[in-house]
Amino acid sequence: MGALGTMIIPALLLIVLVVFMIIPQQRRAKKHREMIGQLSEGQHVTTIGGIKGTVQSVEESTIVLKLNKGTEMTLEKPAIKQVDPS
Repeated sequence: MGALGTMIIPALLLIVLVVFMIIPQQRRAKKHREMIGQLSEGQHVTTIGGIKGTVQSVEESTIVLKLNKGTEMTLEKPAIKQVDPS
């Protein structure tokens, strides 16, 4: 009975780990992938580095971000943290 008890506790801890940590992270990653897939020209975005700009063009794996004073920056799509409300 003692050996069974020592096997149940790690199994329960593993289940708790999956439910409270791994599943929510997968949901956040899925929402981020969907948000990146829906990027379009003219949207205001923030990068993971905190740079704010307007999407100038969207390509397969990159976007061109227009910053103030006409500066343009080419970024990989995953570098976009969020789409800002306009």
